[in-house]
Amino acid sequence: MPPGRLSGILERIPKVFSNDLIVGMDTMDDAGIFRISEETALVQTVDFFSPVVADAGTFGRIAAANSMSDIWAMGGRAITAMNLLCFPTKGPGPEVIEEILAGSGEKLVEAGVVLVGGHTATQDEVLFGLSVTGVVHPERAKRNSRARTGDVLILTKPLGSGILATANKAKPLGTLIMGPVISAMERLNKYACEALAGFDVSAMTDITGFGLLGHSMAFAKGAGVNLVFNCSDIPLFQHTVDYVEDFFPGGSAQNQKYVGENVTIDSSIDMNISDILFDAQTSGGLLVAVKEKQAENALYAIRESGDENAQIIGHVSDGQKTLLTVRP
Repeated sequence: MPPGRLSGILERIPKVFSNDLIVGMDTMDDAGIFRISEETALVQTVDFFSPVVADAGTFGRIAAANSMSDIWAMGGRAITAMNLLCFPTKGPGPEVIEEILAGSGEKLVEAGVVLVGGHTATQDEVLFGLSVTGVVHPERAKRNSRARTGDVLILTKPLGSGILATANKAKPLGTLIMGPVISAMERLNKYACEALAGFDVSAMTDITGFGLLGHSMAFAKGAGVNLVFNCSDIPLFQHTVDYVEDFFPGGSAQNQKYVGENVTIDSSIDMNISDILFDAQTSGGLLVAVKEKQAENALYAIRESGDENAQIIGHVSDGQKTLLTVRP
């Protein structure tokens, strides 16, 4: 659902108030957090979607990594998961479903997450994902609304997976182009989250369906700050620019409408590049706001954990007329 429409609906639905609700729907955060004791809070999230690649096992791995990511984006530790699977009555066959679930299982094992059940339903297309539960200390939870003026912004994975996956569906792009994209989508954000454990991180979110600028808008709005991005520093998957014009996904176009006048993009930036900043990502990286004097060491730690394409991409400034600024 387009993010602007979704946020309007969420504002109007009935809600139960609880003093133990640490993070709910008010800030469009990545997951809900509910306190169950002084030392422990539950982190809860759910996500599922249609295949972004043709191979069933690869799809399962990507879907699992994507679903669990919200737990790590909140600074939590994922502990249990449930499968959510929808499929047409006339296909796919049991072997395809098994491949999807097996691929997902590989990532659950890698993450140390216990599969406790699931649910299936029939409908017109294949959909798969997970409902995931995690835990976090209530005082150590990361939110998307606590960025501080002066913080430095780090992005842990390149952008462009939505555009390249769309192009790949139209005509296979080959492993030279899609190999790095698939590897990044399968990679768990668990490692970057753990690498940041010793750093003064004020806010964090993962970049998924709303694109970099869509998620960043919630990031800035919640904290009352302005995020300033250096466009030339933002990592992109190789060849993404070549496919923007013909394969810009519909969801990414909706992100442009959602962000609207809340972003100022320097007129010297090529439109094909600026469009990528709205691209809806699948299992994208973490956007991290970290104390300036720790930024270089934090970046080094993230890269050492295996996210070698992580980059410092900007900083947090005082609130401006627009929430987001993109410089050359």
